[in-house]
Amino acid sequence: MINAIELESFGIIEKLVWQKLGKINLVIGNNGTGKTFLLKSLYTAMRTIEEFKRGDDQRNINQILFDKLYWTFQTEEIGDLVRKGSEHPLSFKIYLNAEGVTKTSKT
Repeated sequence: MINAIELESFGIIEKLVWQKLGKINLVIGNNGTGKTFLLKSLYTAMRTIEEFKRGDDQRNINQILFDKLYWTFQTEEIGDLVRKGSEHPLSFKIYLNAEGVTKTSKT
């Protein structure tokens, strides 16, 4: 289960710190505020972790992440996902809890 996420300079999202997520979470906002971007980023992170953990892939986790970002966001260059004009580098942290162990994935 995802316990918390932190996004910074990722697409339309300038900064998001969302802690204490529950089993069901509601994302509400106006058009163009980053709801879909948030969900796509979570999907990308979870699929990357899932594929990497399987261990049957020749690619390292960075290569898997690159491929997932490219195909999920359909961008010409991965650099296009960084928030334009931001002074901070793209940062994405996801905190997972599996059987009492907290894990962090940072891209």
